[in-house]
Amino acid sequence: MKTIFLLAPSEWKNTWWKFGAEKLTYDLEKPTYIAINATEKDLKCKWDRFKEWIKLNKNLTKGSFCYSINRYSWVVFNAIWYDIMTKKQKDFFNDNVFILSWMYGILKPLDIIWNYKLPVETKWLYKFWWDKITNIIKEINPDCIVNLLPNSYAKMIDFKSIDSKLVNINFFKPDWKKMSHWVKKYRWEFLRKACEKQIVDYNDFWGDVVEDWNIVDINIIN
Repeated sequence: MKTIFLLAPSEWKNTWWKFGAEKLTYDLEKPTYIAINATEKDLKCKWDRFKEWIKLNKNLTKGSFCYSINRYSWVVFNAIWYDIMTKKQKDFFNDNVFILSWMYGILKPLDIIWNYKLPVETKWLYKFWWDKITNIIKEINPDCIVNLLPNSYAKMIDFKSIDSKLVNINFFKPDWKKMSHWVKKYRWEFLRKACEKQIVDYNDFWGDVVEDWNIVDINIIN
């Protein structure tokens, strides 16, 4: 049974750069035109910071590169405990996890990428990525998709056209209000448990993955 986990990035101004070129599982056309013509509102910054990010987006093929799991780090990367995983757990993580990106579309954890600035919901990007990401997931043809995406990223995919079982994971507070603070950390801790247990059958999530520190809603859509 093939199960894939979909995650959003948690971008951090990482200064660790190791490689000299990109290496991508899916080398898709980048929305460079959109990125370099973005407004201050799109990039959510002003003045010198805005000029800095526009210049960065114009030079995506220059400079040094790093693994996507290092570029998209901070609370999520720390929560997954990748460095102390066994080889078997790392293989599971690298084979079954996909990260959505506004610049790169869809990434694997060990894809090598460059720095950029392209925030969530920048105009035209939903239209740009809709078919491309959906078609890649169709090619993967998983039996099950575990959706750990926030709504803003889930809109990048046409789930209704994909013939896979969809499992939506939502986290709630004890008063049943949706969790917002630290929810990224909880998503990755959930994923860490799945990697440790090598879980691919959605029926096993309840017993083997869900923890007591929150309330989880697992919505399975046929």
